[in-house]
Amino acid sequence: MITISCSKTYEFRAPVDPGAATLSKPANNSQCLEVDKVKFEWNKSDNTDTYTITIIDLISSTTVTQNTSTNTVEITLPKGRPYSWQITSKNESTSKTAKSEVWKFYLSGAADSNHAPFPAEIIAPKNETTVSAGSIELSWKVSDVDVGDTHKFDVKLDKTNATTVISTDQADTKKTVTLTAGVYYWRVVAKDNNGNHSESGVYKFTVQ
Repeated sequence: MITISCSKTYEFRAPVDPGAATLSKPANNSQCLEVDKVKFEWNKSDNTDTYTITIIDLISSTTVTQNTSTNTVEITLPKGRPYSWQITSKNESTSKTAKSEVWKFYLSGAADSNHAPFPAEIIAPKNETTVSAGSIELSWKVSDVDVGDTHKFDVKLDKTNATTVISTDQADTKKTVTLTAGVYYWRVVAKDNNGNHSESGVYKFTVQ
């Protein structure tokens, strides 16, 4: 009698979380002069099968996303606009992802002598958050392609559409206000010393 025994060994591999990509080009807070397409580059991250690039028009909030298995991609974008971009790393063995830093650039299409500052980035209160009534600090930060520019800010705050100016031409990137319970909307206008300006989006927060 001949006996044949067949067996197969399966190796189990635990899911491995992907690492975060390191952005390379376009450089943060830079002016981009590409004529037709913007070339995005980043360093490959560990344990990553695919990447998703997310590009946001900082004026219109229009978002462009694209998936790729490489660490570079070329994308056509409207010129004369400020953008932010970020890379999300993904691994097929897990649902967890890793996000890179968020970088900004200005796509001018041609060399400009001066640019508007990037729209102010709201630090606090964040959109759709809840804070306690009383003294509340509004804070933000701003960046600019033109390193030597100085900036001043107008702050708008009210309970409808953030059109009421509560501070103008202030140099500080924070403003303390006293608020009672309710829903508030606010925005920041960033102005440089060359007469250029940009507006953040409208942010909403609740005071209770």
